[in-house]
Amino acid sequence: MYLFRVFPHRWEGHSEVILASINGKTETLCIFGHPVAHSKSPAMHNALFKALGINATYLPYAPEPENFAKAIEGFKAMKFRGANVTIPYKTEFFNADGTARLVDELSEISKFTGSVNTLYWKDGIVGGTLCGTTTDPYGCVRNLEENGVSPSNKKIALLGNGGAAQSIAFTLVEQENELTIVCRSKEKGETLAGSLNKFFQSGNAGNKNFKTVQVTTFGEFANISANFDIIINATSVGMSPNVNDSPLTSECLHKGQVVCDIVYTPPRTKLLQMAEANGCKIVTGEGMLVHQGLESFKKWFPKETENKTNEELVAIMRKGMQG
Repeated sequence: MYLFRVFPHRWEGHSEVILASINGKTETLCIFGHPVAHSKSPAMHNALFKALGINATYLPYAPEPENFAKAIEGFKAMKFRGANVTIPYKTEFFNADGTARLVDELSEISKFTGSVNTLYWKDGIVGGTLCGTTTDPYGCVRNLEENGVSPSNKKIALLGNGGAAQSIAFTLVEQENELTIVCRSKEKGETLAGSLNKFFQSGNAGNKNFKTVQVTTFGEFANISANFDIIINATSVGMSPNVNDSPLTSECLHKGQVVCDIVYTPPRTKLLQMAEANGCKIVTGEGMLVHQGLESFKKWFPKETENKTNEELVAIMRKGMQG
């Protein structure tokens, strides 16, 4: 109750946050996004705090775009333990030359992909060196694997070229997939594809079976959509409240394909509903949220999680999300 009064315009309330347990030693973590009221991250992280006996709370904040930099400065000044970052702020941590903005250090994958979804303090020293990284790639791959889909040596269409798409694209190419980026602006897609092709063609990534990343537009995709084994939506199209929207038409979805959506509210997006009706195997976005969230949690609380298996922790998070 008190937190709501202090931050009336910043905290988008979640009933699962148990404020009665907060005391003078409670650490604060959060998620930054706009919008963010739909996020299930508070539920799953607060469930972990309770199960592991960690004196911390996790809250959703929705600063206006013009105030995002100020919000991060407030995060530092208040010495929050850590944070997640979601749409539309994942790409806000980079200067025009690719150097770090708002944080002190960027991970190599964040530097390459231009995306950050996790903020943490180096060596666990709160108030020290603030680092930015992305756990989205891990979350996407683990979600597919958990659903019996091997994201390796496949023909994959990735919808979008934003922060999440950039991170996921890197891992998909690393896994020796034949990747095509589908986006509204071919120019922006070619920028991402060019960066991926340059990096992997250098041989530094260890991908011996590299296949050149291709680019197409949504308008052109219908003509080639049957060529893909897996289609992954890495855009926000279809997310609540716009639940009747889909990045693709039903004609683009073919029997036997795997269709995965990173959107998890609603659990079965319009895209997934159409895919299932067309005989596709569908993979919802909840699993990606859980697995990328677990990787973030380990960045914040490495000692507290070292004696627990991923399966145990994931089970706790899923239960928390269900209420």
